[in-house]
Amino acid sequence: MKQALYRLDQFRRAYTDAPTKKGLDLAQSVLSPQLFELFSRLQPFEQAHAIRVLEGLIIQGFNDPDLLAAALLHDVGKARHPLRPMERAVAVLARKLLPKKCNFWGQGEATGIKAGIVVKACHAAWGAEMAARAGGNKRLVWLIAHHDTDLAKLEGPDRVLLSTLQAVESAN
Repeated sequence: MKQALYRLDQFRRAYTDAPTKKGLDLAQSVLSPQLFELFSRLQPFEQAHAIRVLEGLIIQGFNDPDLLAAALLHDVGKARHPLRPMERAVAVLARKLLPKKCNFWGQGEATGIKAGIVVKACHAAWGAEMAARAGGNKRLVWLIAHHDTDLAKLEGPDRVLLSTLQAVESAN
């Protein structure tokens, strides 16, 4: 019951949160003007989430500029196709109930009932592409591209940073 209430609060917060002026100022201090413009395309509740991830990293003592920028931009691909709450709910339920089908449904255009599934499947790649076009360096682009990737499938020097990003993001 406690977990169900926690999930309900997360759902409510996901659609009602907005970034504070202090949070936006912090984001602006971390990102270049071009990357901040990209961040600004996120929906307000997505900006608030990204700022919570950033603050979580800072509280834990992390100061790597690419990691901090990735905290703010990890979901920026979602700005390519903003979703309504019902589209997000369909994606969450489909991932829980039919995860193998979601791999197939996640391809193609983000339209109709599968829009949320496509956005969930593609937002990391879209975000990496957007960040690269806005001047993000290779490391930042890699962190964004892989923020939803199973760590067991990855190798490389930035795997530890990615692990940290994933842990803080899942807690927020």
